[in-house]
Amino acid sequence: MTTETQLHFSREDLLTANDVAEVLQIRRTTALDYMRRGVIPACKIGRRWYSVRSRLDAHLGDLFDPGCEG
Repeated sequence: MTTETQLHFSREDLLTANDVAEVLQIRRTTALDYMRRGVIPACKIGRRWYSVRSRLDAHLGDLFDPGCEG
């Protein structure tokens, strides 16, 4: 038995490097670097990098869990 995971998201849920940079208030080049290195969950489609908004939100939530102090 195989398990298939279906993703349900629309075009509005896909974030470009510019969008990620705006959300995180960092430079676009830094966002691209993070996306390429896997610091931010993303994948390359064609020549562009994209992150799914819900995965970015979950990733950021994991970074800033209640036990995180800084």
